[in-house]
Amino acid sequence: MKGAHLRSSHVRELVRLINETHELPAGPGARPRHLLSGICRILGSDAAVCVREEDFRPEGTGAFTATVLAGWGTDRLSAVQSLQRMGSACNPAIRALMRRRPAPGSVVTAMRRDLVGDRAWYSAPYVEHHLLPTGLDDSVYSGRWSERPGVVQGIGIHRGRSGRRFDAAERELLNLFHSECWALLGPVEQDGDRPQADRLSPRERQTLTLLLQGLGDKDIAARMEISRFTVNQYTKSLYKHFGVRSRAALLALFLERMHKGPA
Repeated sequence: MKGAHLRSSHVRELVRLINETHELPAGPGARPRHLLSGICRILGSDAAVCVREEDFRPEGTGAFTATVLAGWGTDRLSAVQSLQRMGSACNPAIRALMRRRPAPGSVVTAMRRDLVGDRAWYSAPYVEHHLLPTGLDDSVYSGRWSERPGVVQGIGIHRGRSGRRFDAAERELLNLFHSECWALLGPVEQDGDRPQADRLSPRERQTLTLLLQGLGDKDIAARMEISRFTVNQYTKSLYKHFGVRSRAALLALFLERMHKGPA
């Protein structure tokens, strides 16, 4: 991108955001959360997510781990969970971005309507049944391709259904943001004063990982080669460890940790 559409006011705000971020302590997740929340504010968007994709290609699984979230409250958790369960390619805009083959280290940013038309977008099951019910709609996506094949750091920014569509200036600002800040958008560590996943047994950690990927008991049992009863016992142990009473509460806890800012 050549910056022909960039707004000077946006660039000034972005520079201020980056300077603020560097002044924050390098502790667990403060910088990534501040960055993503800040770009949401500058762009006037309602929700944003930064993910690490492990198999980002048309024939791949599209499996991802959300590393930073902003604006994803409990009323929108289902959209994130469904995308994890169904794979990124169920989003037609992300599927179109998967077809790009840029050089390693390149950042590609595109508005949803440049990736997929309205008919294909609104008829996609994921969009119709999982995204739109949360009140979110228009989006812009950015990916930074790693040296490792299929590994991409992705950013998705959303506006509500009643909001205006993203424009070229906002697309270019997100591209500039991603190009300059990708190294700061690392995985968010867990808070030290909360129950820690590294204190779990190996089988409990494996169960937790599969639960966070959206798998059900039957699939977890098959993946771990154990009975569904044993999966249920591990799940109950996780509930007790993290102080929750349901799978939804467990997922909400981990997603909250990823997007909650400092107290």
